[in-house]
Amino acid sequence: MGCLDGKTALVTGGARGIGAAIVRQLAAEGARVAFSYRSGDAAADALVAEVAAAGGKAIAIRADVSDSAAIARMFAECDSAFGLAPNLDILINNAGVGSGGQDASLKGGSEDLFDQMMAVNAKGPYLVTQAALPRLRDCGRVVNIGSISGKLAQHFAAGYAMTKRALQSLTFSTATQLAKRGITCNLIAPGAVATDFIAELRKRPGFDEGNAKITPMGRMGQPEDIAGAVLMLCREEARWVTGNIIEAAGGLAI
Repeated sequence: MGCLDGKTALVTGGARGIGAAIVRQLAAEGARVAFSYRSGDAAADALVAEVAAAGGKAIAIRADVSDSAAIARMFAECDSAFGLAPNLDILINNAGVGSGGQDASLKGGSEDLFDQMMAVNAKGPYLVTQAALPRLRDCGRVVNIGSISGKLAQHFAAGYAMTKRALQSLTFSTATQLAKRGITCNLIAPGAVATDFIAELRKRPGFDEGNAKITPMGRMGQPEDIAGAVLMLCREEARWVTGNIIEAAGGLAI
């Protein structure tokens, strides 16, 4: 038996990278998992099949979390799968976008890029959490996936770092909003994790080696490292942990 048997979960941005690792982890522990994705039907279908082959249950929902109408459709599909509200035990706000190789510095970042990052990384979790409030069962869990960028000064990624700082603020507000219902809300702040999300950065000569060198644990993160931290917060034993920023960065920000 898994520690999440009988639980339901929604993971945004769950088709690849950190999100996919979270979907696998929650499903392996017995949760029924719905996950959203913005594009890439093949990757989403493959993850559903992988989870099923391992004995778990997952459904994929195509949705752009920066679009309120798409969010409404996403939750309608969750309601269809999970039953009448309240029907959700775990919400993972993972969907996010970075610069995709564009200049994201304070000096050269474009307004369009800033608006896109703010829409997905800040407005998206706000609207998704808002829609989830009446669906969350008492004693549930909300986990936001932020970034160590929300803590560090990053002139080269000022807009992105700003969105992740905003997500920290949302975490604190959500934690206080839901505390009396026994629902916790925390944020995981990863350091550099070896996924396609930072593919452009990893093309730079020496990026992986340089990151490992400045990380006390001596390596880049893996998606499973972040999924493990999420599971820790979703367990019953974490019921008294709320309103926290938990850095999963191998000691990078110490």
